[in-house]
Amino acid sequence: MGKIWIAGKGFETDANIIRWDEGPGYDAAKEVCINSSQPCQNGIPFEMEGTRRRRYGLRPSLSRYGKHPPLGAAQAAIKQFIFHHDGCASAKMCFNVLHNERGYSAHFLIDNDGTIYQTLDLSMMAYHAAKFNSNSIGVEICNRGNAKKEPNYYSKKRQQRDVTTCRIHDHTYLAFKFTEVQERALRELAKGLSHALPNLPLEYPQESPGRQSWGVLPNVRKYSGYLGHYHTTTRKWDPGPFDFKKFCQDIRGSMCFPVAGKAKKPPVIPQDNGKLNEQSDKLYRKSEERDGSGYFPVGRFGKSRLWHGGIHMPGTEKDKVYAVFPGRIVAARFKPNSPAGSQNFVLVRHDLSFGEKTERFYSLYYHLYNEVGAKSETPEWVDKAKTKLSRGNVVLLDIPIQGGESLGRVGKAGPDFKEELHFEIFSPDEVFGKAGESTWKVIDGTAGGRFCDNSEVLTEIDESGDGKLSRKELLDFFRGSRGDKNAARFYVTLHASEWCGRPDWDSSLKQSPSFQELSETAYEDLLETQIKPSLWWTDSLAAHAKLPRDGVVFHYHPLSFLKYVTEKVIEANALADNGVGAFSVQSAEEPPPGVTDDFGDVSGESFLDATELAPVDLGHHLTLEDLVNGYPEE
Repeated sequence: MGKIWIAGKGFETDANIIRWDEGPGYDAAKEVCINSSQPCQNGIPFEMEGTRRRRYGLRPSLSRYGKHPPLGAAQAAIKQFIFHHDGCASAKMCFNVLHNERGYSAHFLIDNDGTIYQTLDLSMMAYHAAKFNSNSIGVEICNRGNAKKEPNYYSKKRQQRDVTTCRIHDHTYLAFKFTEVQERALRELAKGLSHALPNLPLEYPQESPGRQSWGVLPNVRKYSGYLGHYHTTTRKWDPGPFDFKKFCQDIRGSMCFPVAGKAKKPPVIPQDNGKLNEQSDKLYRKSEERDGSGYFPVGRFGKSRLWHGGIHMPGTEKDKVYAVFPGRIVAARFKPNSPAGSQNFVLVRHDLSFGEKTERFYSLYYHLYNEVGAKSETPEWVDKAKTKLSRGNVVLLDIPIQGGESLGRVGKAGPDFKEELHFEIFSPDEVFGKAGESTWKVIDGTAGGRFCDNSEVLTEIDESGDGKLSRKELLDFFRGSRGDKNAARFYVTLHASEWCGRPDWDSSLKQSPSFQELSETAYEDLLETQIKPSLWWTDSLAAHAKLPRDGVVFHYHPLSFLKYVTEKVIEANALADNGVGAFSVQSAEEPPPGVTDDFGDVSGESFLDATELAPVDLGHHLTLEDLVNGYPEE
């Protein structure tokens, strides 16, 4: 229906967006009054004489490019989307107040009927949130706000708005709700922004894991995601009763297990501890008690002690595989099977908030069915990238994906062509930190290279003590005959990924007694048909996906990881509700002294800080390469 514009490029979206040069012409880049209800002189209202004519600025990180930054640089600069309610009767009134009367701006205005007006290219800095304008975009949602003060505001206009309560900065407000069409418009806008702005995750401010914050965030400058004006300052309470948690969760989809067998629907992880334990135990057994390889954290080939960063989950060919969390597909490959089975995979990067901290981790889905050329049930994202994928190479991508969205289907793995999925979760940094110390045990395996030399891991498996892991020893351990496999489920193993060529596989394998037993022909066959075709972790992919070049990452048992995150969500949901409508109407009060919404901030101190008006370079330091690249065309 419309496009979101950044650095001169339009990104398609289902939202009804009217650009600044269309319709009523709400153009915040104009240095003149537009359809002003008050007299102006030289483009400035009389009360603004002697002040700036420009209602917007250049982002400091982009100022070297002037008004025409390259798309990639503009996308990298934006990490926050700040919501406001405008206190006005309409978007027209809001634009008049911001642009004509006060000299400020917001990238988007959302009218009562859900129409979205984009007033500035997103590469430009709007004046909407003092001290946070440089890395944010802003939206003004049409809503009078304070229903305590003006309970009949909408009824006098023959309009209907419900009221509700919210508690911001420990103060209870009675406020008008946003309309259903406004919330729908915001969701469609956010979906479009997920394609246009890769550094703006669909995250909400949290005071603890899974619990929305209703006050200033302690580390708000480091936060990336969606937030309210009141999350940046105690002087504001806008956007009032907006449920950021529900908003983000509705768009992100659901946390899911990766495979569901013959089930038609995504295997959503239950939000009940009893059912969670039941389903998790079932999947543990299916992956651990099978007669094969692919255990966590060791046991990939024969009797070797090779680290193995994931698990193998049995299935039936073409069973659907689902994204376990929302994220971004950063790399993939689809091609016909090799002698060692499917080498097809999808790599997804996730940036999820757990309380005040945002964690970055990756999920890998390997041994997938070849979707290129498939006649039916091809995932939607594959259709978008089919031309690139059809070459059979590793393709670097940046495609947003919802939790529970189809990534592909189960393929066949290994020389015996078993139908299974390799599922893995890893991170460049230790996820959860101190919060998970009592649950997770970090094991540094970097000293041993490709091979596990940690006695804590090996002692309970290697019954004979010969430094090898026989099939019987592995089966005895993972089927529970000996050792503590439950403890192994919560190891966090730090070592080089098996998908990376560093350290050199040939040199590593030749040092192992297990592989020295192979004939030269068998060894070469193993190296050429099973190992080398699987090495997708290149320098270029690492740079694109933001992974270490040497492949050294923290590996988590993926089922334990899913279970742990879900348990934290269940804990948060069990706490007393502190959200929208959780407080009595009788407890609502007028805003305390010094606290206002956007309409009440006549001085504009919450819109713009003096430091954001510092002179900027309009392109004097552009390089020849910058000039040649020019302004991106659509």
